[in-house]
Amino acid sequence: MRKLTILYLMIFLSSCKFAEKEKYIFPASYNGNIYIFSNIKNGVPKQYDNGQSRIYTVPQSGILLSQFRETYGIIDKKFFFKTINGELTELAGIPFKDNKNALDDNKLYAFYGNDVTITFPKAKDTLGVQIITICTPKDFEIASQEPFMKVILGSHFSPEDVSYQKFIDMRRKADTRLLQQH
Repeated sequence: MRKLTILYLMIFLSSCKFAEKEKYIFPASYNGNIYIFSNIKNGVPKQYDNGQSRIYTVPQSGILLSQFRETYGIIDKKFFFKTINGELTELAGIPFKDNKNALDDNKLYAFYGNDVTITFPKAKDTLGVQIITICTPKDFEIASQEPFMKVILGSHFSPEDVSYQKFIDMRRKADTRLLQQH
């Protein structure tokens, strides 16, 4: 029986796809949604931590354009705040769909896993979008409802139109519309 269990475990593990490890570095005390766009030809060049983990260093705007392609499979993600002194402080990562009731309401977490892939049929290309929400569990519903993603999904643009400034402008317009509604 034990040999059979080990055999099943080996078959299961060999069928699993493990993606590259990922390390996310955010500005100190960032609060809100982070958007990481993948597969951007003119994005931030690929960076690795000692060849072990992909590194995504997110600017204060909360928008990062990266040359990395989207990843699929079992991913080891680690999240950090970078202090003014350059020190890294780890932040617990919680999948979006996990139960938030057991979490400390006064602590910041990095909620992840609400990713989107935008396909450009004419260009036969894709744009991966990772959304990471940094907030307390009690603020999660409000923070995760930022309208920027709806604006991106409702916009018509081509891979050639993708630029950091375009996304900054789109986010600013989405935030302005939200403020006008309230």
